[in-house]
Amino acid sequence: MAIFVSVIDETSFRSAAKKLSLSPSIVSLHIKKLEQQIGAPLLYRSTRALSLTREGEQFYKAATAMVAEARSGLNLFAENASTTLTDFRIAIPQTLTSNPVFARIASFAKNHKGIRMTLVSSDVRKNLLRQGHDLAIQMGKLNDSELRSKKIGEDRRVVVAAPSFLAGKATPKHPNDLKEWEFISFSPATDTMVFRKSGHKKQAVEGKTTIIADSVQTMRCLALEGVAAAAIPYHEVQKDLVEKRLIQVLPDWTNEMLGIFLVWPRNADLNFATREFINYLSAV
Repeated sequence: MAIFVSVIDETSFRSAAKKLSLSPSIVSLHIKKLEQQIGAPLLYRSTRALSLTREGEQFYKAATAMVAEARSGLNLFAENASTTLTDFRIAIPQTLTSNPVFARIASFAKNHKGIRMTLVSSDVRKNLLRQGHDLAIQMGKLNDSELRSKKIGEDRRVVVAAPSFLAGKATPKHPNDLKEWEFISFSPATDTMVFRKSGHKKQAVEGKTTIIADSVQTMRCLALEGVAAAAIPYHEVQKDLVEKRLIQVLPDWTNEMLGIFLVWPRNADLNFATREFINYLSAV
């Protein structure tokens, strides 16, 4: 229908085809199909000009009105895009605010002023479907098959303890030396720590959990008080290590890296803003 209107407005198949970025033969084919559907010729064709039949004149008036309505609807949708397409909600771990990935989120915000993000910060993993989030950033293993994911970074944990906790303890030389140590564990994760060292087999060790915390910051504060040792993301305790408030245990061994993933419901119909965010964080 829009092709028919364009042919009349442009006064030729060739001009209409050029405007619509189609070939003249495709334009002609659409007009023929339209005439077949209506059951009457719409145009008188000659080598020099086109003219409307009586049925063509009637159809042109109706088609023009319908095309105008369609354009009006598209314009209205575009005007409302700021609220319908440029708003999304994302859950992120509280600990991520001190991770380099957070700088990329801030960069996205600075470079996409027309997009509004609602950031919900908590170290407890969110159920996206139940809590109305469009996206989430999760660290560690992904176990939910209903989610799609893209890896956007990595983080490493270090085993740390306060000098007061270490006082009187023998300096550990091997991960197995930690089996009898007291640990602060993170509630969504297991208390198993995986260590690696060049020339050695991977070592999985499970300490004795005495306290379970639901935030990394709580784990850090408890470790600073000398309550127990803890495996905490390096960026959270970097300053504490430099200032000797916390001491890294087994510095010659490295903990297994934790993946940082952007996740969203597998069956989600992603809007413009959400897709932009996914592409931006995946590309940087």
